[in-house]
Amino acid sequence: MCTSYLIVYLCGRLPALATLLIYTFIIYVISACINRSKKPRIWLISGITITILQLILWKYSDFFSAQINENSDWFRSNTDWIANVILPLGLSYYSFQAISYLVSLYQLRNGRQIAGQPLSLSALALHLAFFPTITAGPIARAYDARGLTDISGQPCGMAAQIQAVERRRILAPAVALCLIAMALTKNWWFSGWIGDNWVDPVFANPMQYQSLEILAAIYGYTLQLFFNFSGYSDLMVGMGLLLGFRLPLNFRSPLLACNIRDFWKRWHISLSTWIRDYIFIPLGGSRSSFIRTQLNLLIAMALSGIWHGNGWPFLIWGLLHGAGMIFLNLSDWLYSRLRHCSAEQARDSLSKSGRVGKILSIIITVHFVCFCFVFFRAPTLNDALMLLHALFCNYINVPLSTNPFYFFSLLLLAWIAYPLLTRLTKQLFQRAESLPRYSLIVPLLLLLVLILICAPAGIPGFIYANF
Repeated sequence: MCTSYLIVYLCGRLPALATLLIYTFIIYVISACINRSKKPRIWLISGITITILQLILWKYSDFFSAQINENSDWFRSNTDWIANVILPLGLSYYSFQAISYLVSLYQLRNGRQIAGQPLSLSALALHLAFFPTITAGPIARAYDARGLTDISGQPCGMAAQIQAVERRRILAPAVALCLIAMALTKNWWFSGWIGDNWVDPVFANPMQYQSLEILAAIYGYTLQLFFNFSGYSDLMVGMGLLLGFRLPLNFRSPLLACNIRDFWKRWHISLSTWIRDYIFIPLGGSRSSFIRTQLNLLIAMALSGIWHGNGWPFLIWGLLHGAGMIFLNLSDWLYSRLRHCSAEQARDSLSKSGRVGKILSIIITVHFVCFCFVFFRAPTLNDALMLLHALFCNYINVPLSTNPFYFFSLLLLAWIAYPLLTRLTKQLFQRAESLPRYSLIVPLLLLLVLILICAPAGIPGFIYANF
């Protein structure tokens, strides 16, 4: 716990540390009230309200101040002080974990969930500030959650791990070193190279590039983000194992998803399950009518977009994903009516129709995801529209300045080899701990040294740390 708070202090200085300490104490008091009060619902609503208000205060004040009144000197002078305070480190992630914890306690109080013992103040402080997860996740839950498992497929609630009386020890060291080596390779080599050479220059000046180069940049950004974020998650899961904690797995081959619904079961799993449990289901989930279910989906995805950033492009990105899910559900509904089959049989019918159907469904999904990421990457809505305009119009009178066919060939080879690499990695993780330690750990340590020596200059940034 001391290490976690020291890291928060070193990265965010006193304002971030003070914010986290005060917020943790408030959440502890509210959690105690939920456990003891005769009106736990009021305290739950209070805790969620405080969390949302502090998120709005720190994260969205600039956006609202600009939108409400750009010409109001009074309003600007009274909100400028917020812009001068650095965004507290890990704000989103400890907020998510706190809401999850309070809701779990409330459900436990109402007998709707078998959770565990409430956390003490020190245990809660460690849970919210646990440094491997505080910068960019994965979002750890205090108690086990459906669909959220560690790398071995086991539930990984933090409360039981923090409160364990056994002496803490390193877990699965060979797997941990494999994850760290893979994370450094993804982040330091692949993500950095793709970003510097194929993505950043094009997104900065799209009108100067030919359509094929812009297409390469759009594909490239999806890969850059995947390598960067999944690499970071692998690194944190590996570090967690070395510290004796099992953290949730955040990615399961998302670029092999057969539709947008399947994509969100594989991409940023800790966030997608959080949105499902604390936004979609409380809105009514799929318990109401078909139309209400689609509306709930759209709201949940729009809020997911807003969480990623305070600009219109993020909202559009979330709405596009919501619209994609609605279109998928409508397709399933129409298919079930035309073929007179059940809703379950109609679900994922294209990918289940055969090998060609599965490949086609993956290609469609990947291209939809890549298109949506244009709005995620572009700084403003105008920049995103300008890039799409250049994509469709710059095929004449604009010479190629790079060789996008070289990049396309690499992408195609990687995509063909991806399923094989995924299976090999899974088998390696399953067998890693059964092999003699010297036969794997020593080569892995040498590999880590080699990766660090041959890595490009500079330390790569973590894209998701900005969210």
